[in-house]
Amino acid sequence: MTTAPSTFAIRRPAGGLARHVSQYWLSLNNTSSVYAALPDGCVDLVLEVTSSGYRSWIYGSTTRPTAIPCKAGTHYLGIRFRPGQSRHFINAAAHEITDGREDLRTLMRFPAARVAAHIASEALFDELDAILIAALSRTPPVESYIDGIVQHVDAHRGVARVDDIAVRFGKSRRQMERVFLQTVGVPLKFFCMISRLKHAADLIVHPASRSLTTVAHDAGYSDQAHMTRDFTRLAGVSPGQLRVDDAFFQYHSPR
Repeated sequence: MTTAPSTFAIRRPAGGLARHVSQYWLSLNNTSSVYAALPDGCVDLVLEVTSSGYRSWIYGSTTRPTAIPCKAGTHYLGIRFRPGQSRHFINAAAHEITDGREDLRTLMRFPAARVAAHIASEALFDELDAILIAALSRTPPVESYIDGIVQHVDAHRGVARVDDIAVRFGKSRRQMERVFLQTVGVPLKFFCMISRLKHAADLIVHPASRSLTTVAHDAGYSDQAHMTRDFTRLAGVSPGQLRVDDAFFQYHSPR
């Protein structure tokens, strides 16, 4: 396809999209054979572009570390929606595509061919802003109390009881959990685990001098073993391995 060097970039969306879109990411002339997708409560739009054409998908939230095969020399573009915000852009409830992917064309009006043709253009990210802003103009966002729950969980860094959240938002636990799963794609308790793990990862990496026992305590785990179990389940690595390779988490936080 090309002999140009591989590059990877992350770009934040325009201010008006920030509450709905976490980030754009772009890998030109990819050299990796696999991408490790971690549970984060997010839905991604992904374009794969080669010299012969393109393919496009919507990837749902994951509930386990997932190895996604990639092709060398291929361009990849992603739009990562914030937890629960994909509902404003795609025609599917988030839980319908959890741990899977669907053809972009069946779920969303998106000029994939035009974007694929200009994937290496300097104006690419501005074009993505314009496309998504136009989508919101056609169908204005409808607020949901689930948005408040997502914000509440992240503000408390995952240390929140489901029963307490139901009381705070004036909902029955059963109803709240059902709507949260449909909107975000993962159970509320699981989303709390994700949020707490992201906070623990931040503490491990910044600053790296903090002991893992202290991190476990500060992040709200019962002990270091509890934290290690969650890291193994959700990230496929131990806290100690993260400390050695802190770049592992840099791309996965939707904040």
